[in-house]
Amino acid sequence: MLKEIVVISAVMLTVGGCAKEKPTTQAPAAKPAAATTGLAAALLSVPSGMKVTYGPEAGAFGSLKATQIGLEAMRQAHLDQPACAGAGQLDATTPAVRDAPAAVIAFSSPSGSITEALVSLPESFPKAPGKKCASYSATVRGTKVLYKTKELKLPKLGDQSRAFLTTVSGGGGKMEIGSVAVRHGKTVMSILAVGSQVKPQGLRDQSKLAFEKLAKTVK
Repeated sequence: MLKEIVVISAVMLTVGGCAKEKPTTQAPAAKPAAATTGLAAALLSVPSGMKVTYGPEAGAFGSLKATQIGLEAMRQAHLDQPACAGAGQLDATTPAVRDAPAAVIAFSSPSGSITEALVSLPESFPKAPGKKCASYSATVRGTKVLYKTKELKLPKLGDQSRAFLTTVSGGGGKMEIGSVAVRHGKTVMSILAVGSQVKPQGLRDQSKLAFEKLAKTVK
């Protein structure tokens, strides 16, 4: 799962649409290659009642527009516990993750959004957040945002999997972020659901559908 999108969600909550801004440093456009083309084909199909709002985009993970916008949003957020920024997420600032083949797509509906990322990472998997990251805060453009995270007990998928639900509040608003990370062989799948309420059942169902598509497409 993508830590950048979590921070973007906080920025959107507090300053209304900052995620649509272009990053200060524009990265070269991502160019699909053989590996990324295969990942793009394994992305989740449009969920019922939703529409595609971003992508599909494929290329080196660090070169993707979604990653660049997210990193810029992260630079605007000041956490009281900086180590928690990467808790449970892939770190796009490390060379191995930055240069890894990847594909991303996002969907939305009036009730929320779902973002899926597939990254070819043979030896990496997001670490579980520590206890100190169960509750922490960030300041985004002068507004304080509070994060509360708990682990979800969802059925295991693939070779490794873990899921979390984060409640984000601040700036007079509140949202929930459901995140699922799954390893399938040499591929890490990330599902991120954002909305006023993220139901574990719905998160489980979408993650299962996404994993089934990945398992059928990438051997």
